[in-house]
Amino acid sequence: MSVLRPTGLATAAVRSRPSALAGTYAALVLTATVLVASVAMTVSASSAPPGADPAARAQLADLSDMGIAFSQMMAYLSILVIGQVMALAVAQRRREGALLRAIGAEPRQIRRMVAVEALAAALAALPVGYGLGALLGRFWLYGLAAHGMAPAGVSFHAGWQSLLTAGGMLLVCSQLGGRIAGWRASRTRPSAALAESSVQGGERAGAVRGMASLVALAGAAALTVVAGGGSAENAGEVIPLVVLAYLVAIGLAGPWIGRCTIALCTPLLRAFGGAPGELAVAGTRARARRLSAAITPVALVTAFGVAKLPSFTGSGAGEDWGEVFGTLLYVGFAGLVAANTLVMLSLERLYEFSLLRAVGAEPLQIVRTVATECAIITVAGVGAGVAAGCAVLLPLGARTGTPLSVVPGWAWLAVALGGAVLVGVSSGAPLLRMLRVRPMDGLTRHSN
Repeated sequence: MSVLRPTGLATAAVRSRPSALAGTYAALVLTATVLVASVAMTVSASSAPPGADPAARAQLADLSDMGIAFSQMMAYLSILVIGQVMALAVAQRRREGALLRAIGAEPRQIRRMVAVEALAAALAALPVGYGLGALLGRFWLYGLAAHGMAPAGVSFHAGWQSLLTAGGMLLVCSQLGGRIAGWRASRTRPSAALAESSVQGGERAGAVRGMASLVALAGAAALTVVAGGGSAENAGEVIPLVVLAYLVAIGLAGPWIGRCTIALCTPLLRAFGGAPGELAVAGTRARARRLSAAITPVALVTAFGVAKLPSFTGSGAGEDWGEVFGTLLYVGFAGLVAANTLVMLSLERLYEFSLLRAVGAEPLQIVRTVATECAIITVAGVGAGVAAGCAVLLPLGARTGTPLSVVPGWAWLAVALGGAVLVGVSSGAPLLRMLRVRPMDGLTRHSN
């Protein structure tokens, strides 16, 4: 096996499970799109002709600062979500990796294989993300100018800076995520990897990850205290970073959040859910680690939505087109990543669903089982996101003029409903496709 090149291993692995790389590719394209649009705001502001009046110069300075702030925020978000998406993609191919290890592949070859896959996905995503980002940035700048937040004569420039920034971030995120995921895949013994690949129950959350989540939680709390001690303007600017800090802790603690949610829902599901409820409990409990990859982006969507609820439903102070667009940008990015992750999680279960149907399960029973699992994921993701948003706004909201007390009940219901729709549609769409596959065909595909 030592004579095989990492490129050949990567090509064979991708051909065996193309949907896994497709999910990583989609996340990288989304990252490049938003990064290019954000950097383009700063480039466009710096490309404006000199000699503008003071008011226009002030708007250009604000435009440049906004582009820098969004670029920094997207860099943090990218590192958070892409690493999880790549880890999920590698975990979906654990069976293939176990077979490679069993026939003599060295750990370093597995790691290099994953790194090559990540690099190929990043290189392919960059031109697509650049083109989409240029379109998004142009619309963004046009909206700012139309609402008097940018000089009317400023022209849009994506520039080489956007391409370089997006390319560098894709390279860093893909290689970092690939190295982490590859290291975990390569350090498992071949016999143990094969045993774990045959069932879904070999996933344990490590002690190191648990300690890291506690450290991240403590850091987020400390950052909240520091933000509360500064000026109201600084506190308002720091709120997105504080939310992100809490989300890092949520991402690390995802398996425990999932298992706690399952434990809370189990009595109710066993009492009223019947066989689908039992299957949903067993399935989510066995896949707690992988489900954490879905819980984090759902929590991300919810947390940023909660952080902006006071502005959008209260007095409206400080609310303008730029703030609305910025919120939609964050929420849209997180929502698309969440949808992408949930689709990846659903597509890997063709063998499981085919086996259930082969032993007599009706399609409606499988649909009910997945719907129950979606409810568990929604409770975990939305609950964690609401907790993160409240942890930030309860101490800082009143100081920045955005207290949670102004948020009406219907807004909280809309947040929960939005999370449920996101999870349900993203998980249900591939399920309908898989139910069209005959059970024996699904079992055959898995064995091949």
